[in-house]
Amino acid sequence: MYYTVPQWLIFFFIYCFFGWIWECCYVSVRKRKWVNRGFLHGPFLPIYGSGAIVILLSTITVKDYVPLIFLFGMVSSTILEFCTGCCMEKLFGVRYWDYSNLPLNLKGHICFFVSLGWGAFSVLLVCIIHKPVEALVMMIPRTVSDIIALALSIYMAADFALSINEAMDLKATLEKFTKENEQLKMYARRMEITATFAEEEFARKKEKFLESVAEERRQLAERADRRYSHIVNIIKRNPNAVSALHRESINEIKEIIANRKAKKKEN
Repeated sequence: MYYTVPQWLIFFFIYCFFGWIWECCYVSVRKRKWVNRGFLHGPFLPIYGSGAIVILLSTITVKDYVPLIFLFGMVSSTILEFCTGCCMEKLFGVRYWDYSNLPLNLKGHICFFVSLGWGAFSVLLVCIIHKPVEALVMMIPRTVSDIIALALSIYMAADFALSINEAMDLKATLEKFTKENEQLKMYARRMEITATFAEEEFARKKEKFLESVAEERRQLAERADRRYSHIVNIIKRNPNAVSALHRESINEIKEIIANRKAKKKEN
C-alpha cells in the first residue's frame, strides 16, 4: 500500500467527508433536527480523516489478519482521539466531544466502548470500505490528483483559520462570563458583611457592574456582534460541547441561545 502524498491527502478528505455524514446523521436523529456537526464549517470532520489515515498506516503490516487489524486500529485511533481531545481542550477550554457519562472513560476524551467501535471501524475500513475508495483514487491521473489535493488543502486551511477564530472567541467569552459570575458571587458575599456606612457606595458599584453584565448577555442574545455570531455558530455545530473550567458559563450561553430560538418561534 504505497501512495503519493496527494493520494494520502485525498484519502484523508474522503474519510473526513464520510465521518461528517455519519456524525450529522447520528446527531440529527438524536436531536430530531438537522445539525451541521463538527468543528469546521465545511462537510469535513478531521478526526475521522485522521483516524482513517492512522488506521491504514498502523495496519499495513497486518492487513491480512482481522484480529490484529481490530487491535492495532483500536489502539492507534484511541491514542489519536485522546491526544486530539486533550490538545483541543487545553487550547480552547472546551471539550467538543464528551464521554464522561459513559462507563470506563478517561477524562471524558475516550472510553472503552468507543474504542471497541474504533476497532470495528478499522476492520470495516481496511477489509471493505477502503478497497473501492483506493481503486477510485488510483484511477485519477497524477496531475489531477495533485490539483485536487492542493485545492482541498487550501479550502480546509481557510476553514480551519475561520473555525479557530470562532473557537478563540468562544474561549474569550467563556473566560469573561466565568470572571463576571465569580464577581457576582463576590458581591453577594460582601453584601452580607458590608458595613452600613458603605452600603450605598457598594450598591452603586454593584448596580454598574450588573448593567455591564446584562449588556454582555443582551449582545449574545441578539447576535449584535461578530464575536457572538461566531459563538452561536460553533455552539450550534457542537451542541454537546462541555467545559470543565467554564461549566456554568457554557451552560448559560446555551440557555441564551435556546431562549432566543424560542422567542424567534413565538414571533
